[in-house]
Amino acid sequence: MVARFFRVLLLLLAAGPAFAQRTTVFDEIRSDANKRAGLDGLYRMEKVALTPAPKGYEAFYIAHYGRHGSRYAYSPKIFTNPMAALEKGRKEDNLTEFGSRLLDTLGSRWQTMQYLVGDLTPLGWEQHQFIGKTMVASFPSVFGRGSRVDAASSPTERSIVSMASCCAAISRAAPMSRIYAHQGAMDYQATRPNLRNNPFRYQGPDQPYPYPYTDDEYLEARFPAYRHMLGRLFKDVDLALADRSAALLIYQTNIMMEGWRSLPEKDRIDFTGLMTEEELNAYWEVCNFMEYREYYKYRTPCSAIADDMMAKADTRLEQGECGADLRFGHDHCLLSLLMVLDVDGMGTVASRAEDIPLWFQNFRAPMAGNIQWVFYRPRGKRAGDVLVKVLLNGEEMPVGGLAPVSGPYYRWEDLRDFWKSRTDLFVIR
Repeated sequence: MVARFFRVLLLLLAAGPAFAQRTTVFDEIRSDANKRAGLDGLYRMEKVALTPAPKGYEAFYIAHYGRHGSRYAYSPKIFTNPMAALEKGRKEDNLTEFGSRLLDTLGSRWQTMQYLVGDLTPLGWEQHQFIGKTMVASFPSVFGRGSRVDAASSPTERSIVSMASCCAAISRAAPMSRIYAHQGAMDYQATRPNLRNNPFRYQGPDQPYPYPYTDDEYLEARFPAYRHMLGRLFKDVDLALADRSAALLIYQTNIMMEGWRSLPEKDRIDFTGLMTEEELNAYWEVCNFMEYREYYKYRTPCSAIADDMMAKADTRLEQGECGADLRFGHDHCLLSLLMVLDVDGMGTVASRAEDIPLWFQNFRAPMAGNIQWVFYRPRGKRAGDVLVKVLLNGEEMPVGGLAPVSGPYYRWEDLRDFWKSRTDLFVIR
């Protein structure tokens, strides 16, 4: 207990010097509730202005990794664990009136929601329709006559249905393109390489988590208002937390609260009064920390996605073939991939835990979030370097400390060499 107290105290004292640097990201959170929702935020289905291709160049290939679209809660535990805490509170006469009403509401809704766990919602289908149409509209030369689109999915149903939606949209918008979609164990490395039963899973050097704080210690230090928030549910917060983690309980409850964005109106639950806007904004940092803490270790297995993207891109270059290789998976894979690739500085490991939000933001992987490498070559088989730009959720992004040729355009050889050096950090080959 004493060691835990001093770790929390050190974390609080260290917060001061980083305050000025951190204001920008926290201003974003305060001004945009969709970003505050983190992984439960929605893909913005809006047209993004892109830098024109360099003179004499045209797009011919896209390497893509995308998260599934909007869905119901990904696990039954998102419902059942908070409900168990509330049910225990009722047995011990420890629920407030608000807590008792919430338990009744959750219990009633669970009768239906238990059969929808993990399913893609209609909005999730719409998001991938938008992404597929936007790919074709933005880069028509990729999807012309003779082009080929290969799509692979993780074994989760919501990813498979997301793949179906995107491919259907591309098929309608680009009828000359040949499309093949598939899912199987041979696709794990490209779509969900951190699966425990993946027989090809990468092993890597030992890279211990660099911060000595548990989720509950970070919650205590960065969001002390959590006890006030839980006091709206329980008469005696200490009794309610006697056998459970406050961090996990609030994390799972927050997923239900912020997840309403993805659901049809009839399935939404009203959590009004449980957390104020200020508390929701402040809590984001804890949620972001908890997800970074989990995903940090996925950099090794998810390096397989980068390897797959590079290998298939090189094959397309060798064959001179137009088209796209699409991969559909999950937020933890996408965010880990962004760390591996060091897109927009996300590969930086902060020296202090409270500086994590400077480099890692969970809202980079909203529902249907995706990364695309768009390849360009000189028109008419003229000589010249192959160029690539990186899009994250449709927006052009910088990579590491690399110098682009112009605007967002990098030489493929430079990007490939940089990314291979990055994957070598995390994989024992």
